[in-house]
Amino acid sequence: MIISGRQIRAARSLLEWSADDLASKAGLTRVTVSKIEADIVQPQERTLSNIISVFEKNGVQFLENDGVQMRKQEIRVYSGKAGYRQFLDHVYETLKNGGRIRQFNLSDANNLGFADDYGRAHLVRMATIDDLDAHVLTMEGDTTFPATYCEYRWLDKADKALAPFYVYNDYLAMPMYESAHKRELLVIHSKLLAERYVEQFEMLWGKAKYPKKARAN
Repeated sequence: MIISGRQIRAARSLLEWSADDLASKAGLTRVTVSKIEADIVQPQERTLSNIISVFEKNGVQFLENDGVQMRKQEIRVYSGKAGYRQFLDHVYETLKNGGRIRQFNLSDANNLGFADDYGRAHLVRMATIDDLDAHVLTMEGDTTFPATYCEYRWLDKADKALAPFYVYNDYLAMPMYESAHKRELLVIHSKLLAERYVEQFEMLWGKAKYPKKARAN
């Protein structure tokens, strides 16, 4: 993607960043930022990619014809069994070309079973995806690890009260369970929000325990 110096200045303005702020976040000097924004120099592809990535992580979207806007957060709610199956379809469609999963404090045994045979079919199709980086933090003592494409670790039982979540690429899913038979999932499309939850996940992943036993279903 090619963006102009004018777009970069506009993006900074949306976030109320100084040139020094952008330079620090993108690993550049202030002088370099100023020259790029003035279109005095054409940045290398890697430098431009870093600049775009920094802005995108903070909710800025670059448009055609020198356009810039704050990305609107897309919110979906999936309800009941039919909704859960739709959610699994969305996960697959989002990740079918690869990506990441960070599943936190959610048991596969308690969730995939809610979709009956559809849950098992979902595991089969997910296992065919290349370049899938999938980590699951489940509660200590859980030995049901049906997803062969996932790496599982245990959360300490003291962390049982921590709110569960599921990140798939730039989507954050948060379960809202009134009962075992009445479930909803709130899904937010936000790269910035997803990154923040992934950062939290990685901190706990590094301290998590390796399961002693596992069974396939």
